[in-house]
Amino acid sequence: MVKKDEDLKKRSKIILGFIVILIVLVVAIIGGNLFIESKMKTALQENLSKSEFEYNNLNASILERSASLNKAVYRKSGLQITAEEIELEGIDILVYLSSKKIEISTLKLVKPEVTIYTQAQQEKKKDSSKNGNSTKLDMLIKSVEIANGSFKMAKNDSVKNQLFASIPSLTMKDVSADQESFKNGLPFNYEQLQMASDSLFFNLNDQHDLFVEKIKIDGSSLTFNKINIKPLYDKQEFQQHIPYEKDRFDLSIEELALNSFKWNLKNDSLSLLSENMKIANGDIKIYRDKRVKDDTRQKPMYSRMIRELPIRLKLDTIRVKNLAIQYEELVKAKRGAGKVTFKNLDASIYNITNMEMSKKDFPRTDIDVETQFMGEANLNVNWNFDISNKADAFTISGQMDRISSEGINEFLKPALNVKTEGGIRDMRFNFAGNSQNSTGEMKLIYDNFKVEVLREDGEEKNKLLSALANLIVNNEATSAEKEQKNIKTKRTQTKSFWNYLWKNIRNGALKSFL
Repeated sequence: MVKKDEDLKKRSKIILGFIVILIVLVVAIIGGNLFIESKMKTALQENLSKSEFEYNNLNASILERSASLNKAVYRKSGLQITAEEIELEGIDILVYLSSKKIEISTLKLVKPEVTIYTQAQQEKKKDSSKNGNSTKLDMLIKSVEIANGSFKMAKNDSVKNQLFASIPSLTMKDVSADQESFKNGLPFNYEQLQMASDSLFFNLNDQHDLFVEKIKIDGSSLTFNKINIKPLYDKQEFQQHIPYEKDRFDLSIEELALNSFKWNLKNDSLSLLSENMKIANGDIKIYRDKRVKDDTRQKPMYSRMIRELPIRLKLDTIRVKNLAIQYEELVKAKRGAGKVTFKNLDASIYNITNMEMSKKDFPRTDIDVETQFMGEANLNVNWNFDISNKADAFTISGQMDRISSEGINEFLKPALNVKTEGGIRDMRFNFAGNSQNSTGEMKLIYDNFKVEVLREDGEEKNKLLSALANLIVNNEATSAEKEQKNIKTKRTQTKSFWNYLWKNIRNGALKSFL
C-alpha cells in the first residue's frame, strides 16, 4: 500500500512537472509573440523614424517566425507607398537582437500602390542640403514578391498622371539595403528581377502619349510588346499647340526586346546596357506643316545627341526588322502634303554608347540599312560615325536602283511644285563630313529626264518656267553614267541631319543634270 502511494506521488509529480513545463512554454510562446511584436514595432520606428509610416495591425508569430502588417502606408518627400497587406516570413529575430541587422526569407506585398509626386521631389532636392539622413539600416531579404501592384507618377495629386503602370507580378531575389545603398539613386541592391506589366502609360509631351500593352523582365531580358505613340490632336489642330515647326508622330511597334540587359542607378546617374536589342514590325508616320514658324534652334548631329544624353548608354547590337516609315510635308494647303516612304526596312546598328569615350579603342558606330524607297526602288545605305568625336565626323554611302517619275513626283509635286518625266535607273553616293561641311561624289544614270514647273494650283504646267528649267537639264546622254566628284555642301545648322543628307544628294543630282 505504501509502495502504491509512493508511485502515485511520483506520477503526480511527473504530471505536475509536465503541466508546469507546458504552462511555461505557453507563457514563453505568448510572451515571445508579444516580445517579437514589440521588437518589430521598435524596428519599424527606428528605421522609419524620419518618415510617415502607418498601419492598422501588426501580427507576429515566434513559431512561424513571421509577421504581417495591414493597410500599410509609407510617405516621404513626394513618395507614397500603400499596401493592403505586408507579409514577412522567415524573420531571424536572433540576428536582429544581436546585431540590429534585419534578415527575412520572404517579403510579400499585396496590392501595393507606389505614387511619386514630382513637384514634391523637386522641392526635396532644393532643401536636401539642410536635412541630413541619419537613418541606419542593414537589411537582407532573400525574396520580395509583389502581387497586383501599380506605379504612377504625377506632378501633384490633382493633375493627370505623367506615368502609370499596372504590375500584376514582380519578384526580386537577394534584396539588400544598407548605408552604402542609400547613397545611390536606388536605395537597395538586388541579384535577380522578374516582372510582368500588362499596361503602361507615359505622357511624352504636350502633344503625344506613349502606351505599352505588355512589359516583361526575366533575369537579364527585357521585352516590350505593342508600343504606341499617339498624337493628342489631329493634323489640323496639332498646329495650334506648337510654337514652331514640329513633327507629329504616330508610331506603332510590335516588339522591342533587349537581351543581356543590365541597368543601375548611381549618384542620380542611370546606366542602361544591352548586348542585343531587337525592334520588329514597326509603322512610323511623321507629319510636318511647313507653314508654321521655323524652329531656329541649332540642331545637333546624332553623334552629339548620344554623347550628351543624360543617361549612360551601351547598346552593342541593334537589329531592326520590317519597319515602315512615312514622312509627309505640307508646304501649300492647295497642293496637299508631299510624301516620302520607306518600306520593309531592315537595319543592323552596332556600338551605340557614350561610356568610356576617352579610351583609345572607343568603338565606331556602324549602321547598315536595306529598304524600299517609295515602295519601288531598292535602297542600301552604310553610315558610320564616332560618338566621341566632338567635330561629329561621319561618312555615309548608298545605292538605289530604278525609280519611276511617279515615285519621284509623289514628293516633288506637292512639296516643290515640280513634276518630272522619265526616271532614275541607278544612283550611288558617298559623302564624308562633320557638323559644318561635307564633300563627296555621286554617280547617276537617268532616262529622258525632264522637269515641269507647275502653276500655283499644282496642276497646270507653267510653260515658260518649264522651258527654262529644261534648258539646264541635260537630256542627251539618256543611258550614260554621270559621275560627279568634289560635291561640296554646307550644313544649315538649324536643320536636321536628314536635311543635310538631302542637300548633299540634291547638289550631286543638280551637277549631273547640268
